Amino acid sequence: MAQQTIKPPEQPGMPKELSLRERQERFAHFSTFSKNSILFFLLLTCLLLALFTGLLVRSIPQALSSAATPTQSHTGITQSQQNENSLTPLSIPGNNAPLTLQLPQGRYILYEQQNNIYYMPVTGGTPQSILTPGYIYNHSVPPIITPTGQLLYSGDGVWLTDIFTGVPRQIATLPQSQVITSMVLSADGSMIAWSTEPVDGNGSISLYAGPLTQSQLVYQQPASECPCFRAFSFLNGTGISADTFLLITDDRGDHTGIRSGLWMLNLRQPTSGEPTELLPEDSQQGPLTMMPQNNMLLYSNAEGVVPEPTDGSVPQDLSALNYANSLDITTIAGKLPTLQNPHVILPEQGELSNTANYRWIATPRFSADGQTLVYLEFSSDAQRPFDRHYAIYSTQVTVNTHGALQTSKPKLLATSSADFMELGGWVNTHVISFYADNALYAVDIQTGAQAVITQTVDYARPFAVIGQGRI
Repeated sequence: MAQQTIKPPEQPGMPKELSLRERQERFAHFSTFSKNSILFFLLLTCLLLALFTGLLVRSIPQALSSAATPTQSHTGITQSQQNENSLTPLSIPGNNAPLTLQLPQGRYILYEQQNNIYYMPVTGGTPQSILTPGYIYNHSVPPIITPTGQLLYSGDGVWLTDIFTGVPRQIATLPQSQVITSMVLSADGSMIAWSTEPVDGNGSISLYAGPLTQSQLVYQQPASECPCFRAFSFLNGTGISADTFLLITDDRGDHTGIRSGLWMLNLRQPTSGEPTELLPEDSQQGPLTMMPQNNMLLYSNAEGVVPEPTDGSVPQDLSALNYANSLDITTIAGKLPTLQNPHVILPEQGELSNTANYRWIATPRFSADGQTLVYLEFSSDAQRPFDRHYAIYSTQVTVNTHGALQTSKPKLLATSSADFMELGGWVNTHVISFYADNALYAVDIQTGAQAVITQTVDYARPFAVIGQGRI
């Protein structure tokens, strides 16, 4: 009997055994499906790669532009956002919650940072780098805004440019192996004076003065023979006496912001003799700032060295400067100008047993009308890291019927928690800008209202606030 093949009964749920032909048909169908899937996957991959490549190519110029343009490292946010998210470091006496300051539209703050000069709206936004070929940062030679709103700056020479359109031109060249140590402008912007010294100390110190674009050498001396003169300010005048006298001071061979003593050079007869002394040569006595419109001079007869912070909280080029321990004010007047009607705002403190008890003066600023003086007062801890503690003061300046200067008692405007501060330009007659710990701010000296202008990546020096086209 032939042997029969017994097939197991089909179980529910088990797949039915397929014939060879059925398996071949299914394999062919699966193969076709698999090829289509692979082709689709490859096509999708190619499309994604093309998309990502396009995005990458588009982002490269932007990335290069960001790397080449320092302004991209700043924050660009509106003033309202900053006021909501940030606080100023100032505490106003008697105000638990400081008022929010609404800054005016159409005003721009200018500041130096990392060998660049920037401008931006005081109401917030993105800082814009100004085209400034040849510019070299030097804290003792700040840029100047001319009465017509142009930017005057120094570096490898003296340059003049339009802030908003950026058309720079060099108006004076720098002699080889020299560094510019000062630069001043007359009140009407028609006259300039600047000075140079040899980089290595070997050679001559030179003073230049004259019309803005045509300055000439007016005084020269060996660098080894101090007083080492640098320009401080023009004396304001009218008619034939306008800008006749140039005030100069002694930097004692130091290229930083040291100013000791005060002299006057007659620009109509610069070679007729030595400059005339106004403030005696003294390492502790020197001019601070000038109100050129009325020839009002702020000076100190007691300057000293403040301990240098060891924690890097103060920029290195500013950490070892001399600071004023007293404030005096006077006018410079007369046919042969002299100091007249001197007045003491803050007397010197004399010798103190604890260095932390000294109060020092920094960045005094006259308002545009000359009636308000605002300044920083700070103390320094006696122990490392020699932290500094700041406050803002103001005083009113008037001239009585007899021509004598009078000032009000200095008024405390605010105390600060910042490690380092500097006052900047005036936004208007009662609002002043300032720098504190990697940010720019503004404060109303009448109400104490405050505003954050912008955060900065490190130290930034505000030097002016302007409207578009004019101061």
